Amino acid sequence: MNEILKSNPDIIFINLDTCLPKQFGDIFSYCKEINEYVIKQPKFIGLSKDASKSYLALKNRFYDYILKPGSELDIRKTVLQLLKSREYNLNETLCLKSYKDYTILHIKEILFLKADNNATDFVMTNGKTISAFKTLKFFENILPSSFIRIHNSYMINKNHLSRINFGKLKCFLNHNNITLPFSRSYRHNLQSLEELLEQKAISFN
Repeated sequence: MNEILKSNPDIIFINLDTCLPKQFGDIFSYCKEINEYVIKQPKFIGLSKDASKSYLALKNRFYDYILKPGSELDIRKTVLQLLKSREYNLNETLCLKSYKDYTILHIKEILFLKADNNATDFVMTNGKTISAFKTLKFFENILPSSFIRIHNSYMINKNHLSRINFGKLKCFLNHNNITLPFSRSYRHNLQSLEELLEQKAISFN
């Protein structure tokens, strides 16, 4: 459980042959407990030599089932199917939980994140700021690659980036004339983006 909560994987494979039929309830309760704590809920895939167990797995909201021993092709097809499915659009939103309060954020509407001690502020395109009681490092590990850490205190959504001034170490976002600093220690995060922009740029110097 601790390893799962630390890494927050997209997919968890459950070997259903490791327990007796009367213990299945424990496995499915375990999966539900995982979903109580993670922000991005994983997909569970059952593994077994017994095809009859697939009914229980699917009934308990497992994403899929693979008959053992299985093959690399079986796993690859399942993962690709997941990536193409509409269910995977859960990654388009981020659910922030505080006690019994749930806040749903649309990822494409997040402008940038700002560290605030052990909390993080999400600044949205509509001007609102939502606070979450997790560190910026935590969100750096779970947000998609469109988010880039540029500073100890800032992470930006590069889809909203309008300008980068590498001389003055500043990033400009295309909403509300927002300017954010980036530090030299995080320049490597912008290096690939700089190379891409250089390929597409038309120079007027």
